[in-house]
Amino acid sequence: MISAAPCLILLDCQRDQVERPEGGIDPENRDVIKRIARLLQQARMDGWPVFHCQYAGEQPAAARTPIDALRPNAREPVFVRRGLSAFTDSYFHQVLARNAGRTCLLVGFSAPFSVLATVFDAQTRDHELNVVPEAVGTLAVAPRTVGETRAMAFDLIGRLSPTTDWDSVSQAWLRAPVQAE
Repeated sequence: MISAAPCLILLDCQRDQVERPEGGIDPENRDVIKRIARLLQQARMDGWPVFHCQYAGEQPAAARTPIDALRPNAREPVFVRRGLSAFTDSYFHQVLARNAGRTCLLVGFSAPFSVLATVFDAQTRDHELNVVPEAVGTLAVAPRTVGETRAMAFDLIGRLSPTTDWDSVSQAWLRAPVQAE
């Protein structure tokens, strides 16, 4: 079992990153939201450092609405960026520097774009991010389905960054789930 608490980085946990153009959320992404919410709940209960990083692009702020279950609280920093990589926010690298030696779990959405770009940048900067594949989702990139898009993205992500499967995360850091209702 890993003793030191990790830091948790939530990347692009925004409604526009999970809602299909025709509306609704793919069942695979609903499962990802539940896993991230579980991690976030544990992180908050145990006092892990939690960081949110949102992609602004050219969209108005209203389009960047956080997923309800994954909203940042007042103590959690939110990095808003225009580029794909989390490192395009000028302060994001400081998060990793302050947490050097601690496992940094990367979860969120936009696997073939923001997650991959962030992993590329972390690799070039000698920062280790542990991506949790079961806690990373994406929209479908036509003609691929959500599952095919994830598989394609993780074929590359897994070559650049360590990945930590959900079972390992659960055993190392999650206690029995707390019901929020």
